[in-house]
Amino acid sequence: MNTDLEFHAYQPGQEESILELFRHSYGHDLGRDVWRWRFQDNPAGPGVIDLCWSGDVLAAHYAVTSIRMRIEGTDWLTGLSGTTMTHPNYRGRGLFPILARRTYARMAENNVALAWGFPNAMSHRGFINDLAWADIYEVPTLRLALTERLRLPTPDNNVIQCEAFDGRFDLLWDQVKDAFQVITCRDRQHLQWRYTDNPTERYQVIAYQNRDSILAYVVFKRYRNELQIVDLLTSQGAEPLLQLIARVVGVAREESASAVSLWLGVTHPFHHGLEKVGFVLGEPITYFGGLALQPTLRRSSLLDFRNWYLTMGDSDVF
Repeated sequence: MNTDLEFHAYQPGQEESILELFRHSYGHDLGRDVWRWRFQDNPAGPGVIDLCWSGDVLAAHYAVTSIRMRIEGTDWLTGLSGTTMTHPNYRGRGLFPILARRTYARMAENNVALAWGFPNAMSHRGFINDLAWADIYEVPTLRLALTERLRLPTPDNNVIQCEAFDGRFDLLWDQVKDAFQVITCRDRQHLQWRYTDNPTERYQVIAYQNRDSILAYVVFKRYRNELQIVDLLTSQGAEPLLQLIARVVGVAREESASAVSLWLGVTHPFHHGLEKVGFVLGEPITYFGGLALQPTLRRSSLLDFRNWYLTMGDSDVF
């Protein structure tokens, strides 16, 4: 029984207790600026956070990040699950599912479409067994080893470096947003928040332009000995993306990296193009699942990975 505990939604001013619990749970600090960026300064709205207290001690925490998503032609607000924490002294008392159910109930009342995310090996079973999540996919990593001979084009002058996301990215989003059944909103407001404003990671953005239009873009960063392409989008088929991939490979060679990696679903038309130039499936493999919160959503569509447009940048890890 947990009669000594109290469960409440987050209230402003409780951030210090959350950051302290993070230190107890993970053994390192979560910067206040990172917390504020994800849960307060998000253009999709503040996060939904539920807390469990034992007197003045924060015993457990569950939160989702607000994410706008396009689902079967309609704009919805969704919640990306993350930052699950329980104080070491209160583990084994079933606090995580209690908090998560409270969070989902509040989300459902506010017309939030679904909770979704990428459980790790420790939490995956709890999401499925205790919270009725459904497994959607096990996401493999596509990786290109930088051997001497690669079948890539030479980037032309239409490949440009971007210092900011401008109105051309909104136009690109409007062109492609209904090409997929389920896709995170990728307008410039989201891209600016996710990549430019991110306080912990430094991303590079390159795009393929034609006159005043952006036909495709790629966002990438260095991780250990490889470059990760965390996001990519195109309105014009494979050729602009191949040019951008070639530029990333060039940067990787300049930085003496050994590989380039990314996520892209096997049903995406560009997947075969990646295979042709040498990308192969490998580790890590990431659990991906979710829970529909609105009865009007077609569960069969949401649970079919072929309907999702998913890149590394949809996760909060990359």
